[in-house]
Amino acid sequence: MWLRRAWIALVGAALVVGLLAILIAAAGKPVGEGLTLIVQGATGYPRTEAFGPADAWDSVLHDMTLLLLTGLAVAVALQAGLFNIGAAGQLLMGALVAAWLGNQGNIPAPVHLPIALLGGAVAGALWALVPAWLKVKRGAHEVISTIMFNYIALYLTHWLLTAYLKDPVSDAPQTAMIAPTAQLPLLHEAFLQASWGLGVAVASAVGLWLVFYRTVWGYELRVTGANRDAADAAGVPTPRRMVEAMLLSGALAGLAGAIEVCGVQHRYFEGFPSEYGFEGIAVALLGGNHPGLVVFSAWLMSALRSGAYHLHAQTGAPKEIALIVQAALIVYVAALYLRKRRAEG
Repeated sequence: MWLRRAWIALVGAALVVGLLAILIAAAGKPVGEGLTLIVQGATGYPRTEAFGPADAWDSVLHDMTLLLLTGLAVAVALQAGLFNIGAAGQLLMGALVAAWLGNQGNIPAPVHLPIALLGGAVAGALWALVPAWLKVKRGAHEVISTIMFNYIALYLTHWLLTAYLKDPVSDAPQTAMIAPTAQLPLLHEAFLQASWGLGVAVASAVGLWLVFYRTVWGYELRVTGANRDAADAAGVPTPRRMVEAMLLSGALAGLAGAIEVCGVQHRYFEGFPSEYGFEGIAVALLGGNHPGLVVFSAWLMSALRSGAYHLHAQTGAPKEIALIVQAALIVYVAALYLRKRRAEG
């Protein structure tokens, strides 16, 4: 069994390297230099005077934090047989609420940060509630409703920001800086973006693993996603489990937005980075919806993203190279999954 898994991993690694080489060559850049720059952007090596490990890992760990949480959000829903495409909107709602709570001066300092993070998670969960209710009560497809709620979140946050929450001393559409008591500390003094939100994300992954595979609730959730008819026949309250899964999914996405506000941006602004919500779909699929594997896939996607941006900054090669490689990896994993299902069937 371990030989087969090792072979699958080696083939996947060869696919990544080969596709990167083809794309770099297609962009008209030297393949050897391009691959070296991607590795440098992901790890910081080979070190130069202008770029080193701290620069690379600052970017990778920052992206990994957000991709891990949004990947877990999508994975939770998929475990229950639901496809949550709304992580981007849930992230925005969580970020805006965290920024608002971070600006409240009447919250005691010891609990200010936890309340801001919890408020973001609750906002994300509530934003997922209506699509969940529409699914179980009216049979509305969650893909359609969550996509629609992404647009509602985008324009609702814009209206709230410009009409009520805009920083009065700034002309830019952004909130005031949150209080220092609501800010997450950075992982290291050399970092500018990577905060202790990564610890929260990893702890969330460990907690989900325990819940999925060591509790009755987690078992019922997975059975609901695997075969809802069989779960109903066994007495599992599938509608309730589906709603709970969507609420937990939305909470994780909202927490990602709150961590970005409290740990990095320290404010909410027009154009807040919601694309992590969509990239979380790729992270979840590549990780097979398993919390442990989602940690690895979040790191891999972050490393590819950081490496591609570094290549773009140094040579002008398209930064979308990372997206193409990510898509190829997902197709590869999906093909393996379909082959396994056919062999079992």
